[in-house]
Amino acid sequence: MMIVICNSKGGVGKSTLAAHLVLWAHSLRIKTALIDTDKQRSSSQWIAEAEPTIVVRVATTPEECLKEATELRKSHDIVVGDGPAGLDDISRTLLILADLAILPLTPSILDLRSVQQATDVLKFAQGINGGRPEGRIVLNKMKTRDSISKELSLAAQKLGVQVAKSVIRDLQAYRDAAGQATSVSFLGKKAQSAADDIDALFRELLDDKVDELVSMTLKKEVANG
Repeated sequence: MMIVICNSKGGVGKSTLAAHLVLWAHSLRIKTALIDTDKQRSSSQWIAEAEPTIVVRVATTPEECLKEATELRKSHDIVVGDGPAGLDDISRTLLILADLAILPLTPSILDLRSVQQATDVLKFAQGINGGRPEGRIVLNKMKTRDSISKELSLAAQKLGVQVAKSVIRDLQAYRDAAGQATSVSFLGKKAQSAADDIDALFRELLDDKVDELVSMTLKKEVANG
């Protein structure tokens, strides 16, 4: 399964979500890999420091995206693609290859416009692939008492892509996790609220596939002794 996180705008939390998804799945013993196509290389550096055993690849062209995705899907249950800032040919290639596209939306009118552009590219990919990938808008860095956050939540529902019910709040724990190159799930009680948000979101996005993937992993481990 390939999951791509993309947006036409930087600073929306793509790399943070990508790194957390990889580490979250790895913690469940699901064989997971990362393809980093963002020029800043934030997610690949993050994963390399947090868990060096996780396979990380860097792709700078559509051809490299195709090559890495094709190879990694043969050996891994989940491949996470961290898309670049912008909707260039690399983003289009990732979306065409993906089974699930995550579109982060932060509380900003500019971000709403960027997600609108991303949904247009998503629908282009779906038109080519007979409806694939499935798309989800994720409300990220949300402030519970922020009127803009509430307005964007309502506006996002009109973009023609399903909005995830689980919301990622704007919590210090994510900044702490980035600084320590780890996941909020591993920061203890002080980050429990953030860890709960992450777990709820990814379980919602993967739906019943989580139990299936974990079961597959256990069967492989038993078979290999």
